[in-house]
Amino acid sequence: MSSNITPTLPSGCDGTSRTAAPAWQLVRAVMIVATLWLVSNQVYYRLVDALGLDSGYDGAPFLFTAYYLAWSAFAVWLFRPLIVQSLDRDVVAREGLFLLPVLLGFALFVIYGLSVFPKVSTVRAPPDPPEFMFASAWYYLPKSAEILFQQTLVAGLILTAARAGYAIVSIALGMAAAFGGFHLLLAFDGFTSVYVTRFTLSATLFGALLPYFYLRTRNGFRWAYSLHLGFYALDATLTHFILAAPPWA
Repeated sequence: MSSNITPTLPSGCDGTSRTAAPAWQLVRAVMIVATLWLVSNQVYYRLVDALGLDSGYDGAPFLFTAYYLAWSAFAVWLFRPLIVQSLDRDVVAREGLFLLPVLLGFALFVIYGLSVFPKVSTVRAPPDPPEFMFASAWYYLPKSAEILFQQTLVAGLILTAARAGYAIVSIALGMAAAFGGFHLLLAFDGFTSVYVTRFTLSATLFGALLPYFYLRTRNGFRWAYSLHLGFYALDATLTHFILAAPPWA
């Protein structure tokens, strides 16, 4: 998804309609993103319960990879007037060629890298640990598809705000608040304060950077997706070493 979005105000009969329409465009985009995110989450957990799985990503990696790819395609269709304008066959081919080695490198990392890292200690792990702490390499296959879905939603929201005429600083502040606020909700899932704080601060910074990736750089999607994926690789690495069982245990 390319940059260089030129915001344009829709035509109208007076000043009121020209300012109200862009605001409604953004509200509509926020409603679409919130609905897709909430529904996809609820359906995911219902599927996990229906299949009797402890971990959906580890227990049925191919099913949930297809699941999030389908949601990604649906999100692209909903935001197609904005996203299609930023894409053509050459851009898609170029982005695909760039992302292939990124995905391959990530796959090699989770298959071979995580397997040689120290195992996370059940004693040092929090009482209700996140799935990735004890997950296999298969966990990251649907995770990479979920990140694709998230970035599709982000792209639709940012491009809508830019087209509606909002300044990039305002969009960055909004995305930082949205990303950070969402990760604060992890506290209600029983995760430790250290975990919630780490993810909230990282998500806030990442959210603030996203508009600059999409609106001020060429091929912002590749950088946003790669950085998003890279954070999970870094966090998994640090977790395996910080929470590793001591050698004398």
